[in-house]
Amino acid sequence: MGTVSTIQCGELVERLKWLHQTTLELSLKQWLQREVDGYAEADPLPWYRIVECRQRGLFQNIRNGRQQTCQIHDQALSQRDLADVKFLFVRGPLDAYLDCHALVLERWPDALLQEYRLLLIPEHACKHAWKEPIVSVKEKLVLGVDHMLQEYVPTMSREMESCNLSLRAIQHRRWQV
Repeated sequence: MGTVSTIQCGELVERLKWLHQTTLELSLKQWLQREVDGYAEADPLPWYRIVECRQRGLFQNIRNGRQQTCQIHDQALSQRDLADVKFLFVRGPLDAYLDCHALVLERWPDALLQEYRLLLIPEHACKHAWKEPIVSVKEKLVLGVDHMLQEYVPTMSREMESCNLSLRAIQHRRWQV
């Protein structure tokens, strides 16, 4: 990801709420509302809310009972099953991911874990398996929202004129991470 966003994380949600109140464009209003409140299961997700993950598991040696955490290689899973766990779908409200520093993990479905429990590493049983994002969820969300704002804000110039605000005033504000 390496790019630095131009938005302050602490101000981001407040800025989205303000834009939601001032915009007249319905598609922008809907996007802003979903970012603030979260996306429903049926809502399509923007590209930045789909995060590629690596697979990890807690394995126990069947003979001596020792436990270890290991990466589960993609080749160990069938293509159908890999498709179910390869990505993390970030549906929650934006501020839930901006305020925490914890790694966002999601456990495998129980049925999938049971299917692969004894197949992943010889002489080991997989006790737990989870998706682990390859990139920072927080960073990807901030950069994605920043990108979307850079696309939407220029289209709001007519709306801003009617609100006695100029687009130039908005563009001159410094939004940084």
